[in-house]
Amino acid sequence: MPEPERLTITPLRGPLARLDSAREDLAKAWLMRLIERVSLDDIGRLPTEQIAAELPAAISDVLHLAAGEGRDRLELPDDVRERAARLADLRQDEEPTAGELTRDVAGIQTVLLEALARDAEEIGASAYATVVTAVTEAVAAVQATAIEALVDQRSREAATVANTDPLTGLANMRHLQTQLRHNLGLVKRYGQPFALLVIDVDGLKRVNDGQGHPAGDRVLVQVGLAVRRTIRAVDTPARIGGDEFCVLAPSQTAEAVRPLAERLASGITGETGGNESDPGVGASIGVVSSPEHGDDAEGLLEAADQAMYRAKAAGEPVALGEAVTNAQSANGGG
Repeated sequence: MPEPERLTITPLRGPLARLDSAREDLAKAWLMRLIERVSLDDIGRLPTEQIAAELPAAISDVLHLAAGEGRDRLELPDDVRERAARLADLRQDEEPTAGELTRDVAGIQTVLLEALARDAEEIGASAYATVVTAVTEAVAAVQATAIEALVDQRSREAATVANTDPLTGLANMRHLQTQLRHNLGLVKRYGQPFALLVIDVDGLKRVNDGQGHPAGDRVLVQVGLAVRRTIRAVDTPARIGGDEFCVLAPSQTAEAVRPLAERLASGITGETGGNESDPGVGASIGVVSSPEHGDDAEGLLEAADQAMYRAKAAGEPVALGEAVTNAQSANGGG
């Protein structure tokens, strides 16, 4: 495995060396510029100690990039890229826009050029212009990396929101459908089975009618916790409707996953406070698997729903799908 690329420490000379020796003071000046643009209410939430610790290293990175002859300054070494990416999280509790982050990082250039300007006469016009150009290019490279990190972070957050049920934190139907397609592909290519459990929460309407919808929402959160605690790490739990949950269990048949379904039913009752004086809520669970009960997402969900309703009608916590479900679906459900 190749070693990660690191910044070659080019010996700093002349004005760059003087700037590097003053990096602590320059970092403080940069921090003051950040604070000036933050509202009074938000200043107390700024992680100033962490910022003060990160900024001197960022300034040294810029100076060594500026001094690196023969290097494309847009190609940052891995260690510099990591530090530059952390600049995207300078404000922590806030969510800066790309424009705000651009201004934050541009503060490095401002404090460096202000310091250089004080020595402009000593440096000489030609050398001063060369150093200014090099510093500007180095800051631009660090700035671009910080913005890329911010964009990547926002993209991941958006993907998480798009695939997550906001109340329970479980996957939503969209993500479940993606996982279903993936596992159906494994069935077709390798014959690897998977099980699908549809869970209906019994008694939620009674809670909503008697105690209000906030109480019902708390019950749904408790159900979500019970599901998380019971399933395996490889399973995908999802909330797919108001009071309907689902678990996709890879490498399982319907019969093999029955004990898991029974533990889920028991766990949901226990988590929601079921006892003799307060029955809490219960669960009816339908269990199917592919390829046994179908080889398409819609058919499997329908078969699991039918099994769940059979469990509910029989007063049992769990019912398996019927082996003839596929044939019935192919004939129009007859």
